Amino acid sequence: MGSLVELRPWQQAPERGGILLMAPHELSPAQRSSVLRSAEWSWVHLTSAGADFMDLAAWSADTLLTRSWRCYAAPLTEYALHAVLTHEWRGGAPWQERDTRPTPTPDAPPVPAGASTGDGAGLWGADVTIAGWGAVGRRLAGVFDALGARVTVLRRRPESQPGSRITQTADLRRALDADHLVVALPLTDGTRQLFDRAALDRARPGLHLVNVSRAAIVDQDALTELCSAGRLFATLDVTEPEPLPLDHPLRRLPGVRLSPHVAWRSRASDCAFAEDFATVWQALARPGTPVPGTVAATRDTYARAAVRGTLTAGRS
Repeated sequence: MGSLVELRPWQQAPERGGILLMAPHELSPAQRSSVLRSAEWSWVHLTSAGADFMDLAAWSADTLLTRSWRCYAAPLTEYALHAVLTHEWRGGAPWQERDTRPTPTPDAPPVPAGASTGDGAGLWGADVTIAGWGAVGRRLAGVFDALGARVTVLRRRPESQPGSRITQTADLRRALDADHLVVALPLTDGTRQLFDRAALDRARPGLHLVNVSRAAIVDQDALTELCSAGRLFATLDVTEPEPLPLDHPLRRLPGVRLSPHVAWRSRASDCAFAEDFATVWQALARPGTPVPGTVAATRDTYARAAVRGTLTAGRS
C-alpha cells in the first residue's frame, strides 16, 4: 500500500521535515528566499529544469534538492521547431499565395514551370546545431534528424554513436557553422557567456540562434549588434533582463523574435512536473527508508497538479 501525501500551502508547512514543491518562475528572488527560509525543509523540489538561481555552494547538506528534468523536453522542442520553421519560411509559404494558375486546358501541365512554391528552403539538408545533450537536447536532435536536417550536437565530452547520423563535437567553431543553433544548455560557470562576442563573430553568416535555456549563455550585446547588422538572426525565449526595457533594440529588430519565457508551457505543463517529482520520490522510497508525508506548494495550481499526478510513497 502506498502512503498518501498531504498537500498544504507552504505557509502551513511544519517547521521542519516538510517537502517543498517550489515554482521558481512564479516567485521573485526575494519571495523565493523567503519561502526557502520559512522552514527547515527536508527536501526542495524545483518545478524548473534549471537551478542556476540557487546558491548551491551554500546549500545545506541536510536538505535534498531536486528538479524537473524531463517534463519540458517536448514543449521546448516544439517551440524550437516552430521557431526554425518560421525562420525558414519567413519569405512566405506557398499556402499564403493566391492560386494564380489559369483554367487548365487539355495540354497544359497542372503545375506550370516557375510556379511559386514560396521562398522557404525548409529543413531538409539544413545544418542544425543543438547545444546540450540533456533530455531537451536529445529530443531536439531526434526531431530535427527525422525531418532531414544535418544535426550536430555540441557537448563538452562528445561520444561516438555508430550508425547514427547525428554528429557530436566539442568544437565551438564547428558548432557555429550552421544554419540554426538551438541553445538547450544549463547555465553553469562553464556555459556562462559560452557564445561570447568572439564566438558569435565566427558564426556562419545568416545563422539563426534559438535560445530556450538561459540568456546569460549568450553575449546579448554582441548578438544584438550582429542581428542589427543583418549578420545573424535570433528567436529568444529568454533575455536579460526579463522583460526587456521598452526601448531595448532587440524589440525593434526585424530579424529578432521574442517571447516572454513561455517555451516550456504546454497543455499538460501544470501537472507534467509532478511526474518528474513522483519519479524521484519512487526512486528514493526504498523499503525501510522513512519518507516525509507532507508536501508544501508555493502555488495552489501546483498543489492541484501534484494531486492529479498521484504522488504516493511506494512501500513494499
